[in-house]
Amino acid sequence: MVQIDTDMLSKLQKVLLPVLADALKYIPVPRIYSSDSNREFWLDKIVLCSYDFLPENIKFHLESDSEISFKDIELKDTQTHLVIELNRLLTEIKDVEFYYKKKTFPELEDSGRVTFRVKGNGARLVLTYNVVQKPEDKVPRIMDGRAVFDISNLELEFDTKTLKHTVLVPMLGQMFKLQIKQQIEDQVEKNLTGWMNKLGDMIASSITETNRPFVSGFEAARKIVKSSELAQIYQQRREKLE
Repeated sequence: MVQIDTDMLSKLQKVLLPVLADALKYIPVPRIYSSDSNREFWLDKIVLCSYDFLPENIKFHLESDSEISFKDIELKDTQTHLVIELNRLLTEIKDVEFYYKKKTFPELEDSGRVTFRVKGNGARLVLTYNVVQKPEDKVPRIMDGRAVFDISNLELEFDTKTLKHTVLVPMLGQMFKLQIKQQIEDQVEKNLTGWMNKLGDMIASSITETNRPFVSGFEAARKIVKSSELAQIYQQRREKLE
């Protein structure tokens, strides 16, 4: 069994909560652009703002996976992941500048401002790191951070004062809402890459300050499996067959 220091996870959560909250208050997203034979649109000056971080909606846990080969009587391909889940994020993207052109009949062209609001269960952000710590390592390595951002339901609110077509444009906007949602999710994940590297360093530093192993038991598991009665029986049968 992999031994996990749950007390350290709790301390880690308290240290990182303010960091997570501060980082997600302001996430700039590059211009979103799309064009085909039917329509063309772009969105610019997009800034993602999340607020109201509730502790019960933020979870820290470890996931371990391993593959046991009884042919070799060893535990191999062990990987441990530190997973940080932020659920029910209330998110707004205010006053985004947009341009829209309908190329088919009847042709239409308009521009103005629109605000996006995440409704329903809010947004969900999952941060995953690989955790590597060998028995001889005093400091765990927090590596290969990656983010998955998901918006449950996105609502568009057009500023009608900026529009020439106050009814038609909001109606047409619903048609490409899913595409906008997917592009925002992709860009947020890309933009968090550099920040996640810094966060990984902070996690490793916080773990180091406690001066004890974060994850242990892998090497012990190998020794136990190799020296077990089952292993000996398997080895004897294999020798007889040979």
